[in-house]
Amino acid sequence: MPVKAGERLDPEATKTRILAAASDVFIRRGIHAVGINEIAEAAGASKLTIYKNFGSKDGLVEAVLTDRTRRVRAWHEQAVEQAETGRDRILAVFDLVATWYAEAGFRGCAMMNAATEDRGRDGTPRQLAQDHLNFYRDLFSRLLSEAGVRDPETTARQLVVVLEGATLISAVDRDPGLGAEARAIVETLLDAA
Repeated sequence: MPVKAGERLDPEATKTRILAAASDVFIRRGIHAVGINEIAEAAGASKLTIYKNFGSKDGLVEAVLTDRTRRVRAWHEQAVEQAETGRDRILAVFDLVATWYAEAGFRGCAMMNAATEDRGRDGTPRQLAQDHLNFYRDLFSRLLSEAGVRDPETTARQLVVVLEGATLISAVDRDPGLGAEARAIVETLLDAA
């Protein structure tokens, strides 16, 4: 939105507004299908302001994905910290994503969507998606170690497969019930571990 005469500029608010608008447009339409003009219109900002803040569309994509990563990690860490035992802490992650699957407009994991759209290139979206998967592997490995599981690394990898697989299938099938199914699979894996 243009600043009215006499109002002060708030660069951080502008940047936040652009990130939110770009995130929304990217998740609804895809990164490659969207141009800067559409993002500028959605954000109520000029193209010049977007380029000034992010340098390029690629810079904006990186900023959106990095911001999303920060928020997702905090979201999961908060859920984990609120649970008591090692097993409950792992299940808390799956309970959390089950609520996400049920949200109106759920379209899957922004990181995996961006990496897929990157068409096999080793660009920033793929690198950030790999970092995203590593976050989950590390989180699960830590929680599994705390719970006394024999082979936390292998089980952590299995949990990531369940999590990302359920996220993808839930988005494609538009089936929020996959959250409960994923949790049941995880309980079986934890019993076996």
